Amino acid sequence: MDAPPEQSCDLHVHTTASDGLLSPLGVYALAASKRLKAVGIADHDTTAGLRSLIGFFGASKSDPTECEASRDVPGRSGTHRVEIVPAVELNSEWRGRELHILGYYIPVSPGPMNDLLMRLQEARRGRIVETVRKLRSLGMPVEESRVFELALGESVGRPHVAEAMLEQGYVTSIKDAFDRFLGIGRPAYVERFHLSPVDCIRAIREAGGVPVWAHPGTSRALGLIKTFVDNGLQGIEAFHPEHGERMRRRCLEIADEYSLIATGGSDFHGPAAGEGGDLGSVVVPYEVVERLKEAAGK
Repeated sequence: MDAPPEQSCDLHVHTTASDGLLSPLGVYALAASKRLKAVGIADHDTTAGLRSLIGFFGASKSDPTECEASRDVPGRSGTHRVEIVPAVELNSEWRGRELHILGYYIPVSPGPMNDLLMRLQEARRGRIVETVRKLRSLGMPVEESRVFELALGESVGRPHVAEAMLEQGYVTSIKDAFDRFLGIGRPAYVERFHLSPVDCIRAIREAGGVPVWAHPGTSRALGLIKTFVDNGLQGIEAFHPEHGERMRRRCLEIADEYSLIATGGSDFHGPAAGEGGDLGSVVVPYEVVERLKEAAGK
């Protein structure tokens, strides 16, 4: 979606709190250098990155967007300030497919959402232990401690196992690790506790957030849209690096048909991360942020 540079917002960004390569502050500084108006910190199953920024800026936990005007960031360009859009990306599963639901303006303070995220993190840790055990049985010993070390933040996952495998020379790339060992149906794949997409939508709504279907074109399940809307879905991520023009148009048609907010972002994981796009490569105008705030009662 075209947007004037001073109004450009990248609403789907990851940090080292989950599987990104840059720290939350590093993401903020890069967003400032690119003169973005707002950036959505949307780590997988955790708000640790948001809490880190809140701690740095000294913002109120009840309103993380206050981060935008609190103090300077080392290396930032000029006096440009970036608005933080608090978010989380919840991983869910439907009939063997992963579907992700973004929750915008979710609370980061103690409460039901925080309790849910803690349960999801515990499930992630248990999955890593079992994955490492399976790899050992396959003749590819990987140190469990190294996987958690690579994770850096709370949200450990299969990409960190893949990194450890790459270090050991068992695979040629992260993609190779998933294709041969860690993907669904592969020898080292381990099921873990998953919420259903509807569970995610309801949990976000109950917490006062705005649920948005993340990159729906990658799930090949657009037929579920009515079910999701009936259960409280409020947005659809139309603009994403993996959406071609045809999928973007289809998502915009769905947004219009069901009165959903059409969002977008780069799904940035870091420079040359091999996943998502460059920060600011997929943007939406600030009016999208305003619609999300309105939906969240901000």
